[in-house]
Amino acid sequence: MIVGEMMELYRKITGMLDDESISMHVPGHKNNTIGALSDIDWRYDMTEIEGLDDLHEPSGVLQRLNDRLSMKYKGYTAQMMVNGTTNGILATVYALSKLHERFIIIEGAHKSVYHALDLAAAYHKSITLGECASFPFEKGDVVVVTYPTYMGECFDIENMIALVHSKGGLVVTDEAHGAHCDIAHGFPRSSMSYQSDVTIQSYHKMLPALTMASVVFTRDEMLHSSIMKYIDYFETSSPSYLVMLSIEQAHAFYVDYHPAGFFEKRKVLIEALRRRNIEVQIQDDPAKLLLLHPDITSLSLADAFIAQNIFPEMWSDEGVLFCLPLFHDGDRYPFHSLLERIGVMDFNGSIPSLGGFSVDLLESRICIQSIIPYPPGVPLVHEGEVITSEHLKSITHYLRNRVRIEGIKSNIQHYKNEDDQ
Repeated sequence: MIVGEMMELYRKITGMLDDESISMHVPGHKNNTIGALSDIDWRYDMTEIEGLDDLHEPSGVLQRLNDRLSMKYKGYTAQMMVNGTTNGILATVYALSKLHERFIIIEGAHKSVYHALDLAAAYHKSITLGECASFPFEKGDVVVVTYPTYMGECFDIENMIALVHSKGGLVVTDEAHGAHCDIAHGFPRSSMSYQSDVTIQSYHKMLPALTMASVVFTRDEMLHSSIMKYIDYFETSSPSYLVMLSIEQAHAFYVDYHPAGFFEKRKVLIEALRRRNIEVQIQDDPAKLLLLHPDITSLSLADAFIAQNIFPEMWSDEGVLFCLPLFHDGDRYPFHSLLERIGVMDFNGSIPSLGGFSVDLLESRICIQSIIPYPPGVPLVHEGEVITSEHLKSITHYLRNRVRIEGIKSNIQHYKNEDDQ
């Protein structure tokens, strides 16, 4: 194998940068145009040498950084993580499964929640958000909720947390898309403002941090210790000091952030989109925009953006999702180029077609690996469930719209092999 073939990933990424791609997706540093990640030098990639502490049992510089993170919300203990929010969810669910018998999962939960429940062999029941008010919560229930949602939607989490607490339960909040909550007036309030028991935030998704930079916040010291035990189980024993440095930077960015430039540029962007007859749905989180065009599909609209090297977070029937940069004084985000490219977009998209394979053989079969459109990572069919004709309609629709689906090929291959025997 020649060197050029070995460096394919490098060539792919540098090629996208050479094409001046514009990020409307995570991570929050937006191709290193937001924040100050350039201040981090590769030489800072160190390990647990004398003076640099131990992430899994911090007592020095890393503990002091955790203490500063804890000041984000009064009454919480914070712990950095370098394996993403997934790591925090795995550790939290596993720790709580040793103390609690029932987990109540609110619709829209990320696949990591179900992976954690599977690993812990924990009993769980899934309910819709609308069922919360009348659901018979019991003492000791652990309620797992996603807030804000992947699409930037919020709901009355204050009353939901109060209700669960009044019944003697606990609330775990997957706040992966909410590390920027409360960053300024006009942004959503964090679940920690309403006493969520455990909240896990992906610092990298909306703040300018390296991918996998996350923080778990816990209200109870004993529970914090229990979660730490399982973070040690699930997280790498060689944590990246580059990722931890980026958490420190992102937190400083959060503390010092001034929003005036953000809302002004957001307004200009929305006006530019609407001039092209693109419908802009304002989400509860001002850093999320959902876009539609009356004459073309979401896939065709996404293709029109990508043709201009503008890369959205995702697309679905609901629309094309933009994750906006947290614009600030001195940022390097190519805002004027973004407006220019929107101004010359071509909306003559082709009709999407299903490619590759048929899924018909899966009807009425038992799902052997969860089928998950990704993003956002919310399971469509859980392992062990029967795959129905309605599921297949959704799967076919996703495939036609080029949505990545985890697990579908494994299921097809399994049943093809079974039928061939």
